[in-house]
Amino acid sequence: MGKTRALILLCAAVGICHCRLVTVSTGPLLRVEGQPLSIRCDVSEYEGPREQDFDWKVSRGTQFINVISTFEDRFSDHSLEDRIRSGDISVSRLADNAVELRIQEAQISDSAIYRCSTPSTDSVFSGNYDADVQLQVVPNSLIVAPDAPIPAVREGGSIRLLCNVSRNFMEGIYLSLTWSVKKGSSLLEDLLTFGPDLGVTVGDDYMRRYTDGGMRLEMGNGVSHNLVLSGAMPDDQGMYICTARLWTREQGAWNRIQEKIMEMGEVTVTPTANSLSVQVQDDSTLSTGETLLLTCSVSAEPLWIWR
Repeated sequence: MGKTRALILLCAAVGICHCRLVTVSTGPLLRVEGQPLSIRCDVSEYEGPREQDFDWKVSRGTQFINVISTFEDRFSDHSLEDRIRSGDISVSRLADNAVELRIQEAQISDSAIYRCSTPSTDSVFSGNYDADVQLQVVPNSLIVAPDAPIPAVREGGSIRLLCNVSRNFMEGIYLSLTWSVKKGSSLLEDLLTFGPDLGVTVGDDYMRRYTDGGMRLEMGNGVSHNLVLSGAMPDDQGMYICTARLWTREQGAWNRIQEKIMEMGEVTVTPTANSLSVQVQDDSTLSTGETLLLTCSVSAEPLWIWR
């Protein structure tokens, strides 16, 4: 990528009107095995047709082999034909001067240097006509195994949502966890997200509860993470979900490279009034002038309560 930056400075310094510039995503790019990935390529400051063509190649040892082209149907190396025919490897045009190389299920063997090239349509050969980026595909090690919450909680009790997450740590890859709830047929509501930058993001409908201490995050040993909802209300019942995502930082922005969603379990909250049973006992036969005693019995149904 140093060569590309040098060409930008050169074109600006000498004032060349048409100094072809081919750029790709800034690398190295970290991606996860089995996940989809894309690599963008743009060309600017060119002459000729507005719609430009692109060729993608990949390094094999000291040589580059052909992957896919927007111009030549028979461009691809025979070793990649099955993946291209199935659509696992494809090229998608984003604009007249931009495309994406797409891989539906990344393989460890896809780790390599990728080269995007543009055939010349310029009257004068100037600038750069290809650009390289390094791709590293890492093993899929993310495991999300939440504990099922207690299914029935009495109003005023606590709901504990334990999400266990493990992965192989690698520099440049960051984790985030999101707790959500789905209530009936309504859309999924995010309660709280931790990460990927060690910060906490709280759902709009839960901000006051979080600031009041009614919702708190308990970080465990790096694997087990708890979100606790105290003072449970009937509106808290629903299906709770834990989502783990892996991220990289690219061009100053977070780029999600993997996501795993797991249902934790359904929780119902019984209103206090509905759990009470009231009986008035009056089996007395009285004579005139005697005192009447009425016995009122109040009982509650046995439900799990977390303190």
